[in-house]
Amino acid sequence: FSFTSPDPTATFECKLDGGSFAACTSPAAYSGLADGSHTFQVRAVAPATNTDASPASYTWTVDTVLPDTSIASNPPALSNSSSATFTFTSNESPVTFECKLDSGAWGSCTTPVTYTGVADGSHTFQVRATDAAGNVDATPASYAWTVDTTAPDTSITANPPAATNSTNATFTF
Repeated sequence: FSFTSPDPTATFECKLDGGSFAACTSPAAYSGLADGSHTFQVRAVAPATNTDASPASYTWTVDTVLPDTSIASNPPALSNSSSATFTFTSNESPVTFECKLDSGAWGSCTTPVTYTGVADGSHTFQVRATDAAGNVDATPASYAWTVDTTAPDTSITANPPAATNSTNATFTF
């Protein structure tokens, strides 16, 4: 934190969270802060022992916890549809999401997300959350499925004659 006073002869006292005011200089730095809300206060003290009655204050939140993303719904593992819809959530709020289909690039998305025109074959969908502090899910949620929109074709390759005196019929297909 950097701070100044209009009185060039003033010194400063700083306070972090519930601690006591103690002499400090600008800039004041703090490290190893725990996750959670923190409040920094600074006040000027003039040589005549006049102390600023309304210290400057700043409150912020430290968040080092990565969000975790989950896929809530998805297409079946074997699908005959060229359309795929996914819904997803995170254990934190608020978050933003990024999605990726196969080897494509990560792109901003919201739940639900639908892909159309998905080609036949194997596909992988991934989604990751980013929380308000900028922490990104290091292990994106992932789902793999196969699209097969080609209907099977069946043909008879051997059959009894159209007119027969046999009571048995054998087919090969």
